[in-house]
Amino acid sequence: MKFELIKYTELNRKYFEESLTWAQYYEPDDIDTLEELGFDRKVVSSELENVGWSDEYWFAIPDKTKVGSFMFEHRKANFITKSGKNLSGYVVNSGHCVCLFGEEKEWDININLLDLLEEEISELKNDVGLAEIEELLPLKVSIPFKGIQFTFAESS
Repeated sequence: MKFELIKYTELNRKYFEESLTWAQYYEPDDIDTLEELGFDRKVVSSELENVGWSDEYWFAIPDKTKVGSFMFEHRKANFITKSGKNLSGYVVNSGHCVCLFGEEKEWDININLLDLLEEEISELKNDVGLAEIEELLPLKVSIPFKGIQFTFAESS
């Protein structure tokens, strides 16, 4: 796997088709971890130096990577809504936040900020193909990376 940096604002559905997990450089120890994963230390350092060690850039990590190897990770995920509709997107870190890919935009849902979702729920449902009467939450989450499964917002 080639080490390549992608600006966070460009990280979209297409990139999650290419790699299951993306991570952000956060601390110097991350270079050691990347080297352990088989990346050339000089290439990694050079690429990060070229962008000023900015945290605006993310990189794909191989499937053999342990969950939580990096401070910030996004993992491709498949979701099933309460009404049974299949959606795609990604999970942020340990699952406190999920992102759903809609037709027009990506929708972040933070488990700690569900009340904010009420303001956008109609627009979100329309964008992901749910009827107004269909319930979105809870979401059954399946992450191909390591076969992780859980329920997001189970008590909602």
